[in-house]
Amino acid sequence: MLNGIVVKVIKKLRDWIVPREIRTFGVSEVITQRTSIKSLPDSAEISLSFINFSFESITPKERQISGKTFLKCLFSHEVIENFTFQDCTFLNCSFNGAVLLGTEFHDCEFRECFFYKAKFKDTYVDPATFHFSKKWHWIRANVNSGLFQSLYNNSKTMHQEEFAMRADRRFQFYRRYQYLYGDRPAIYSFLKALLFDYLLGYGYGIKNSLVVTVASIFGFAWILDDKIVSENGTFFEALYFTVVSLTTVGYGEITPRHEVLPLAITIVLLLLSIAWCAVVTAIIVKRIVK
Repeated sequence: MLNGIVVKVIKKLRDWIVPREIRTFGVSEVITQRTSIKSLPDSAEISLSFINFSFESITPKERQISGKTFLKCLFSHEVIENFTFQDCTFLNCSFNGAVLLGTEFHDCEFRECFFYKAKFKDTYVDPATFHFSKKWHWIRANVNSGLFQSLYNNSKTMHQEEFAMRADRRFQFYRRYQYLYGDRPAIYSFLKALLFDYLLGYGYGIKNSLVVTVASIFGFAWILDDKIVSENGTFFEALYFTVVSLTTVGYGEITPRHEVLPLAITIVLLLLSIAWCAVVTAIIVKRIVK
């Protein structure tokens, strides 16, 4: 019953943030104008055009696109191969079903663009250049999770580890909100992903894991205070015992009192320390070694 109430609250909140009547995908205006990429107009802004890449031959110079702003243009289902875009801005454009091969984007920016089932291969593009408003969290998380997964695979193939990390973070972010999409939001899966993202920094957060480690040490030390060798034990002794236990060193000169509560707390501390050390090691390997 509680889960049903929470689901209703989430759906009401989602409908309030982005009403159903404006949940459109892609460019909503009817576009009839076709513009060849070979003969772009001299103006800096190109709007409401279907950008055509279908041609047999094109010179290297024509493959260099610089200083253009594409506003509500369609690139959908086009094969964009071996082009270089420099200082270009894409606003509310649709790349649905597009395939980008060997293309480079330098100092470019994508804002509110649709990339439903778009494919990237051997393409140089920084995932940080993709910007979306908050409404995408609630109604288009599935579109963006697919986008950043494709960007992640592309960056890994090209050995661009920094780009791959950024794409993976964004992928996990939108996958988390994807649990709230649809008629039956998975609240518990969303909360688990939320904890993972913030406590571990999407699996890349060395600083996040360090903060959680320090907080856990002081937390267990506070709980174990006056519950170690004697009631006269100091907080520093409890802190020392916690650090020794968490690092699985276990010198043994300080031990918990042989009572149910101190022993139970120590068991929990030792089990958590094993799991947490493995998690932190994986994060360090993921960020530094790789």
